[in-house]
Amino acid sequence: MSLLKKTTTFSISVYKKHISFTALKYAATTAAENTTATIATANSATVESESSSGSPAKKRESLDPALNREKFLVGNPHPVSNLRPVKYPVPEDESFEDRAFRERRERVDAFNQNFWVNNNNMFNKAKAEYEDMIRAQNGNQPVTTEELSVFYKDFLDMAYDRQMRYNRQWWVENIGLLLPAAKAAVRKWTSR
Repeated sequence: MSLLKKTTTFSISVYKKHISFTALKYAATTAAENTTATIATANSATVESESSSGSPAKKRESLDPALNREKFLVGNPHPVSNLRPVKYPVPEDESFEDRAFRERRERVDAFNQNFWVNNNNMFNKAKAEYEDMIRAQNGNQPVTTEELSVFYKDFLDMAYDRQMRYNRQWWVENIGLLLPAAKAAVRKWTSR
């Protein structure tokens, strides 16, 4: 296995772990875990009344970004990309450095979202075509895991160059976040 392939495999696994960790970390800070709860609480903060057991009322936070200027809002996974969208907080007194860092993060998120939507659409389309072809050859029998493993390998081989370009660009984008993050951090430290 070439060094580039090892690096790509490693960085993809690190990225997936990072996304999972980040999503779990920020999902814990949101008040709702599903779209229904998000829509129901998006416009105003509500206070739940005391339950029949007499326990104290619980305050439910609003998920309206205009009212939530200090918290990250993390949505449900996108149906195609499987990435969780993040709404970054925009404080009222946001500095130029903080704004540059936030906008850069949003561009990196959009880059990832676009790549994975396109990649997963191509994958799903190719897989459906492959399954149709195999079913036609086998007289409408279900496609076996062994037959699918051939497809998976072929798809990965075909997508290797595209994946390498994405991986390189992903590293460039993430390293590019360091300077805006450092500027924002220095500004916060010096303004105290």
